[in-house]
Amino acid sequence: MLAGTLAAALAIAASAPAMAGNPSEPAQPEYGWREMWGGADATKDVWLLYTGVTLAPFSKDIYSDGLRVRMNSGYGQYHYSRVGRASLTCGSTPGKNETCSSVSKRFEIDVTYTDVLVGYHMRLGALTAKAFAGASMVSHSPSQHDPKNRVTGMEYGATGGLEFWLNVGDNAWTSLDLNYTTAHDTGAARWRGGWRVLPTLSVGPEARYDRNAEDGAARAGLFVRYEWFGGEISAAAGVAGSMTGSITEELQPYATINVLTQY
Repeated sequence: MLAGTLAAALAIAASAPAMAGNPSEPAQPEYGWREMWGGADATKDVWLLYTGVTLAPFSKDIYSDGLRVRMNSGYGQYHYSRVGRASLTCGSTPGKNETCSSVSKRFEIDVTYTDVLVGYHMRLGALTAKAFAGASMVSHSPSQHDPKNRVTGMEYGATGGLEFWLNVGDNAWTSLDLNYTTAHDTGAARWRGGWRVLPTLSVGPEARYDRNAEDGAARAGLFVRYEWFGGEISAAAGVAGSMTGSITEELQPYATINVLTQY
């Protein structure tokens, strides 16, 4: 179920801001120790709005090694359809020859999430690594009951995440974000490879895999990222599709935008 998978996994993936690493120059004391971000993500069947904050309470700035505290939340909606029998009793009477008609039922689901995480930020030369652990709440509230959907209701769970950013020379970088929570067995992985066409402007490909207890989905696309002193904005677009799925679904476009600031 592509819609449900994307909505659930996006809730976790959005906990990692678009800037998973560091600028190309060495960290400077002028950078702030607080980082806030917000964004939106949409496909044909899903939309999600999210926001979050990361604090470096004992570091001189957000790029220096040390403890991190992260909180984020979001809200969105997704929908999907299932084809089933018009009557639950159709075909259930032995010896009775019935013609059973089929109908398509549309399910609309509100999804909300909240994460509270504690982690550590470490720079190792050109590599920046972060590790987080904490707890998450993920809620899926359907407009009507779907007995075939295992991802429904509110769940709390343990959460972990890893984020890596590697500067490859002066003109390129790559990043990898991994997140998982036991709430609805939800996880996500995103890779990006950026080329600095300008000192402040990067473009490149991205790939992503999302999953939950119901299904799995994948994405492939391109992104553009513009950074300035104390912030950035990034946007991406491409195609998304179901990886497993009990429902046959076509590829569909996706688009996302994220704004981040430090102070």
